[in-house]
Amino acid sequence: MREKKWTYHRSHSFIEDGREVTAITQLYKVGVYMIVNNDPSLQFSLEPKDIVLIEKELLQKVKKGKISDLLFGREVIVTKVEGLLEELKT
Repeated sequence: MREKKWTYHRSHSFIEDGREVTAITQLYKVGVYMIVNNDPSLQFSLEPKDIVLIEKELLQKVKKGKISDLLFGREVIVTKVEGLLEELKT
């Protein structure tokens, strides 16, 4: 049985305080791995809903002028099937 669907992007990049920030995600059956600026100290294990919230926060920061040049990578749609995450084919 399929549960809720989440739509988010595989990567995010933007300029903050004059520095480029890049975040890359990788979907696994048990969660979403994220690494920022390829820095091992900035690795995270997240749920798809967390990525959706991060994207909303980034869009708010653009509106407030706190970050610029926001780019999103390829969009993915994810759902849970029997408790495991799966990317839906679009």
